[in-house]
Amino acid sequence: MSLRWKIALALAAVAAVTAVAFGSLSYRSTRDRLMSEIDRSLLAVDVRAINRDRLPDRGPLLGFDAQVVGQNGNVRGTTFPTVLPVTDADRELIGATGTTRLTTVSTDSGSYRVRTIGLQRAAVQIGRSLDETDRILASLRTRTLLIALLVSALAAALGLWIADRVTSSLRRLTGVAEHVETTGGLDVAIETTGTDEVGRLGAAFERMLAALARSRDEQQRLVQDAGHELRTPLTSLRTNIDTLRRYPDLSDDDRATILADLHAETAELSALVDEVVAVATGGADDEPASSFDLAEVVRELATRYERRAGRPVVVDAVPCLVTAQRTGVQRAVSCLLENATKFDRTGGPIEVTVEHGAVTVLDRGIGIPDEDLGKVFDRFHRSSEARTLPGSGLGLSIVREVAERHDGTVFASNRTGGGAAVGFRLGPDLVEPTA
Repeated sequence: MSLRWKIALALAAVAAVTAVAFGSLSYRSTRDRLMSEIDRSLLAVDVRAINRDRLPDRGPLLGFDAQVVGQNGNVRGTTFPTVLPVTDADRELIGATGTTRLTTVSTDSGSYRVRTIGLQRAAVQIGRSLDETDRILASLRTRTLLIALLVSALAAALGLWIADRVTSSLRRLTGVAEHVETTGGLDVAIETTGTDEVGRLGAAFERMLAALARSRDEQQRLVQDAGHELRTPLTSLRTNIDTLRRYPDLSDDDRATILADLHAETAELSALVDEVVAVATGGADDEPASSFDLAEVVRELATRYERRAGRPVVVDAVPCLVTAQRTGVQRAVSCLLENATKFDRTGGPIEVTVEHGAVTVLDRGIGIPDEDLGKVFDRFHRSSEARTLPGSGLGLSIVREVAERHDGTVFASNRTGGGAAVGFRLGPDLVEPTA
């Protein structure tokens, strides 16, 4: 059953229950009021108009019927179409002068409201037919039922109209979701208006589709760029392997040269795969933040890098306590050191400065063309001067992602005298103030 019909039937059920409840209350109130009026009229009848031996016509009794019960409990006379049954409770009133008892008696000729009055040696029963009252109550029951049905039908129609208005946006969203499921296309327009819950749901759904589309585009671009970057070292590896297979009699020097190339290309390919995985998985997004000295972390990385690369690294750092993802920051600093070493072939020291949550790595390499200063942190971007050098073009994009994850920024500029200064700065809220 659709949501529209559920809402319509729910409103109809509520309306029906409400109408029946009010109808029942009205019916009971009317019934009690009518019986009260009949009782009042019976109590107003003057018993002196009735002779125990001879009952008068109905005229003096103003439309009431009467019945006399003798001392022995037998009916001595009646104006009722059918003799009323005399009960033990009625007989007990004989001799109890002035005592009155009101009851409802059913006979073959109809129901009566009966007042039994006790006399010294008899009892008199005055009654009034309930036919008119029953007709009124029956008519009231019929009208109540018809009104309940009419109100329920109107409520169902109104509920269907309201449900159609309310669920129209939901139906459109359902159609969009089914379209996305069937076609996989995320470029679907969602026409939603209003500031209510349904309108906000539509807007949120549209933003979600836009975010999914951006994510898919980024994934496709990452796969395409990664495939392009992986193709170069793989081609070189295949060429060298083919050379070894074709020429088994190579000299030791040539063989050593090819093996060295294979080792370097394998290392480059391994580094490229690591960087692609880091970019694709978001690096250390789930790592909890901790407090540490940024200067100390940079010094440790510089020492390890000196041993691995055989290149001096000079660190100029002041103590700087930060609250950040330690592994992510280490990854960013390592990428900066790798980038500086790749472009600086002078063999001189790599310089690193740390202050107020900012890390800057300086080199004396070829520098950065002015038109590329704003692009060096893009994924897989490589300037024309850098395309002949090893690398993937992912390192600085990882630096930017780490910085942005910490509400920070990245920067790059050329140094006076040659080379570049590239680095990142953590968000100010993550840097503890110095004394």
